[in-house]
Amino acid sequence: MNTANENMGGRYRSFVKMGAFLKEYRSRALDEFKRDSRPAIKLTTIEVLVVVTTILHYHTKLGARHFHVFYQGLYFLPVILSGFWFGLKGGLITSVTITLLYTPFTIMHWNGFSSSDLTNLMEMVLYNSVASMLGIMRDREQAKHKQLVESERLAAMGSAVSCLAHDMKTPLIAIGGFARLVQKQVSRECHCDPSPYVEKLDIVVKETQRLENMVKDMLDFARPLELNRAMEDVGNLIKGSLLVAEGEARKRGVILHVPSDSAFPLVPLDAVRMEQVLINLVTNAIQASPEGSTVAVDARAEGSRLIIDVSDNGCGIPVEKREEVFRPFVSMKKEGTGLGLPIVKKIVEAHEGRVEILDNSGGGITFRLLIPMK
Repeated sequence: MNTANENMGGRYRSFVKMGAFLKEYRSRALDEFKRDSRPAIKLTTIEVLVVVTTILHYHTKLGARHFHVFYQGLYFLPVILSGFWFGLKGGLITSVTITLLYTPFTIMHWNGFSSSDLTNLMEMVLYNSVASMLGIMRDREQAKHKQLVESERLAAMGSAVSCLAHDMKTPLIAIGGFARLVQKQVSRECHCDPSPYVEKLDIVVKETQRLENMVKDMLDFARPLELNRAMEDVGNLIKGSLLVAEGEARKRGVILHVPSDSAFPLVPLDAVRMEQVLINLVTNAIQASPEGSTVAVDARAEGSRLIIDVSDNGCGIPVEKREEVFRPFVSMKKEGTGLGLPIVKKIVEAHEGRVEILDNSGGGITFRLLIPMK
């Protein structure tokens, strides 16, 4: 009688623990699976499979060995489904939950490392191994699919942008050229008594220039990227870029920090493209920084990688928007085209590198370029 009561008490405590584990499991799983199109249905399916299999284990007599072997195999179903549906994190959450639910059963019927005990332990190891392998495979496939879709989307967008830019280019050049000629003529004729139309003409020239720059960015974004690599001195590239951006910095009262004259190894780069990247990032940093602040560009070799940091003292970019700024036509500036950073990313990735956005301790952000040196 006492043995029966102990068994009932042990089962009751196990089910209480199981309920606590499932509650925690649902909370974590919902966080991980909320981006899926139908997380509730899939999550409920997995929960039902886990709960039913666990209840069958605990309610079946230990002597019915063939049933327990079947139930152990049945646990693989929610593990496999979680790995396929939700990737590595989802699969591991399910496999770890099953392990925690199955551990009390193993302990209650422990028989001093018997063949049955070892089988139970191996099953728990297999649950987590299968979840890891399937999750990794699913995540890789998802990443490849996402990259393929993004490439197709950018290719289609690039084709449309290229057609639009070519159609805009010729009339803009004509408008800009004629507007500048008229501006010069009016300025000469009205040197002593400026005409009220001079200011309006200045606006026409300025806006035309802005559209011309936009068309140039659109063509740069749409054009297939071919690199002309050569062994380049990174220090000279940085100094040349800062020299180009010096006028903008002076106009906005921003100080440019020039890197020290420390020797850099020669790196295989397309100098023209990489200078375009640096000018773009430095100009953005200048425009984001308040008057009197400093924009710094630093470079260093770290292992087999070249690291270039462009730091500002601006208001920064919210973490949730840091991926968005690399999408075409997304800009944080009122007058931005939204193509500068996508072009930067395109050039850096063509060099087999990547771009990161980091927070500065004193405010502002750092755009970090990581480029292989071989």
